[in-house]
Amino acid sequence: MATHQHHHDGLEVAQPPLEAAAYHSDPGIEVYHQADPIDHWKKQSLPAESDPNYAPLFARFSLREAPEVVPNYQDGPPHPDPPPPTPRICGIRRRVFWIVAAIVTFIVIAGAVGGGVGGHYASKSSSPQGQGASPGPNTTTSTKPTFYNLSIAALGWTDVDSVRQIRVYHTTPPNSTHRSRILESSWDSVDSKWSVQSITDPTVDGLKPGTPMTASAGYPHTNTSISLVKNVYFLQPNGKLVERQSPYKEQAGIWGYDNFSGLYAASNLSTIFSYWYQNFDTRLQVLTNFFQEIGENSLTAARYFENGTDGREWESLRHSIPIQDGSPIAAAPAGSRRDLRLYIGGTDGTMKQYPYNVETSTMGTVTETTFDLSPSTPICVSTEDNRNYFSDTTLAECARTNRGAFITHLIFFASADRQDLNLVSWNCSSGFLDQKNRIRDLLKPGRTYLGLSATPQTNLSYVDQRVYVIYAEGSGQPKMEEWQVPESGGVSGRIAPGQNGPMKLLGEVPIIL
Repeated sequence: MATHQHHHDGLEVAQPPLEAAAYHSDPGIEVYHQADPIDHWKKQSLPAESDPNYAPLFARFSLREAPEVVPNYQDGPPHPDPPPPTPRICGIRRRVFWIVAAIVTFIVIAGAVGGGVGGHYASKSSSPQGQGASPGPNTTTSTKPTFYNLSIAALGWTDVDSVRQIRVYHTTPPNSTHRSRILESSWDSVDSKWSVQSITDPTVDGLKPGTPMTASAGYPHTNTSISLVKNVYFLQPNGKLVERQSPYKEQAGIWGYDNFSGLYAASNLSTIFSYWYQNFDTRLQVLTNFFQEIGENSLTAARYFENGTDGREWESLRHSIPIQDGSPIAAAPAGSRRDLRLYIGGTDGTMKQYPYNVETSTMGTVTETTFDLSPSTPICVSTEDNRNYFSDTTLAECARTNRGAFITHLIFFASADRQDLNLVSWNCSSGFLDQKNRIRDLLKPGRTYLGLSATPQTNLSYVDQRVYVIYAEGSGQPKMEEWQVPESGGVSGRIAPGQNGPMKLLGEVPIIL
């Protein structure tokens, strides 16, 4: 496909670096209403950890007496009668006993004083305000840090044959036989079975340890007669963002690197979020990737813009907003598919919501919340259409037209310690509401939640929305659950069955480590 370079106010056109040639040689395609809203979100602090108190090691002294040397008088007078036995205490000569007692007393006193001082400094080093203290021994299992670095992404769509398609991607930790990989779990409504395949070659494709990952899907040139294309984005060890695509150059089942690969370098803690907007009436499409760049205190939005077959080079815009390093990034449309609500973590550690228009690359005024959202926290957003709960007169004005913000967002995110999951809804009339009761039956004690992903980005029918949850129990192997969001939308005037009800557990998704 021929591409043409255009200039756009405020946008920087990405010039492919030399190393990008290694990836490609020719152009590719590119309401629920509740009475009382949440007033605040109770902040939960992590428990302080302190070093174990080990008993000090002392040198061991020998307390045995040396044998007495008795001269042997062979030619002299006979030996006098032996002196009376030396007084002993507990079988030990009296003088030695008191020496030993003094040493033991000294050790006990020194140990008590040392323990008190050590305890004082240990408690200081375990305080969140402590600086420069040496970390204590790691008492967690060796697998926990590795599993913390697992990433997950999901796609869902209905193909031209009305077959429901699901794809879930997850990374694997490196082991003794191969480097990290990205695996694809595939499901369709015909077979209703999961199959797993690798989309990267561990002998060739390098993944940054703990790489973030995101995915998007769409039809090239907004042409539904062409096979839908899946894009998976992740980081290489050098921090470069890459785009893994299939079908690659219209070769079914083949994965390859497309034009976005190598154009941008993400910061060490950056997450990624991808959104592919397509208008099949005007044949406009905008593919946008959100991330943080090295050395930039901002949010970068890199986009590929195509109007019909007239495509531009990748271009980027940095949005100067107070965003934390390693901020979670998630988004979903609020009504019109080009009108997003973007969720990020602010520098104060709370969730922020920004309106974002992917066609114009403009960001609106922030909505503040008090929900704790720490760096790298798993987060995803699913959607509901709740208009059928209202009449034409009771429906909020902001949701009355198809261009209004009529979609309700379901925001899933983990607690700071990843031991719990939260669910909050948002819509234009009710704002943010606590919806944790809708997932309470699916939450289990002893779990560490490692990743979240949802499937609304390519499915705007509000039917068969799914959420994928990857977790570990204790030091066990990670598992993945598939939750179904209750059906919403449907025929005008009819409330879809189960709408606004609890999430349903569909089963487990196979993962391979």
